[in-house]
Formats: sequence, C-alpha cells, structure tokens
Amino acid sequence: MTLLLTFSLTTFAVPNSIVAVINDTIITMDNINDLIDKDATTEQKIALIEQKIDIELQQEKIQTLGIKPKLEIINAALENIATRNGLTLAQLRANNQFAQIVETVTQDLALKGLKQIVLQQNNITITPEEIDDEILNNPKKDNITTEEHWNNIKAQLIYNKQNAFFQSWVKNLRKNAYIEIFKHKL
Repeated sequence: MTLLLTFSLTTFAVPNSIVAVINDTIITMDNINDLIDKDATTEQKIALIEQKIDIELQQEKIQTLGIKPKLEIINAALENIATRNGLTLAQLRANNQFAQIVETVTQDLALKGLKQIVLQQNNITITPEEIDDEILNNPKKDNITTEEHWNNIKAQLIYNKQNAFFQSWVKNLRKNAYIEIFKHKL
C-alpha cells in the first residue's frame, strides 16, 4: 500500500515539478507540457526550456522598459485572428479561451516591440561584396527582374543580420541572469 501511494504521488508530482529557474521565475513541467510531444527526447525538452528562458528574459526586459502594445494594435491583431479563422470579433470574444488569446497576442506584440527597440540600437549595413557573394549563391530566377532580385537579396541579408544581432543581444541577457535547468527532472 505504501509503495502504491508513493508511486502515485511521484507520478502526480512530476508534471508540476520545477524544471528551470530564471532569476525569480520558475518553469514547471506544466508550463511546457502542452508544447512537448509525448515522444520528445530530453534534448528536445531542453531546447524548449531554453526557448522559454529566452522569452522569460525578454519579458523581464519588457517589464523594465514598460513596453505595452496599444489597445488598437491588440484589437487589430484580434480582428486579424478572427478573420483568418472565419469568425467575427464577437464570435472570437465568445470563445472560452479568449482571455488566453488576448494574453498571447499582447505578449507577442510586446516581444515584437522589444525587438524593434533593440534593433534601433544597431545600424545594420550591407556591403556590395556581401550582396555580390549572395547573388553568386542564389542565381536570379527567370520570373523576376534583376532589380527585384537584388532587392530581395539585400532584404534577406538585412533580415539575417538583424536576427543575428537580436540573438546576440538575448545571449547577453542570459549572461547577466541566474539560470538553472534541472535536466534530471525531464
């Protein structure tokens, strides 16, 4: 009987066990269970936790900077979600998960706002040599003009540099944070 009780408590406690700590915030198995495939490997679970850590650190920075999306931008995003799902905004609001949808939209918009602020700190430039190298590796398709091809290459290079800069910025956030992952609980 004791063994059965111990086993049942252990299996019950596992989903809510703490798997990571970031500064003053914890991540539990409950926080990531919906995102994990039941056949996920430990490495895949750790990668997901690493992503959650990056988002948590960005959310801390959002709080510090006081970044809040404007209500009209949130409403426009909700309208877009409703339209993409063949609903009216009123029908979306009637969804029993509407509060969670609003929270997710607000978080996503705040994260995008933070990224914009961070990218404004860096003036990203592309050299003609970088464009030439990229053009050599990505020949022009027949259905677009040379100018369109050149603009696409330039836009892709800028996008890649912006992402690299932002990832470097997030990595720097990690250096200044207390982070502990309890891999044995995965």
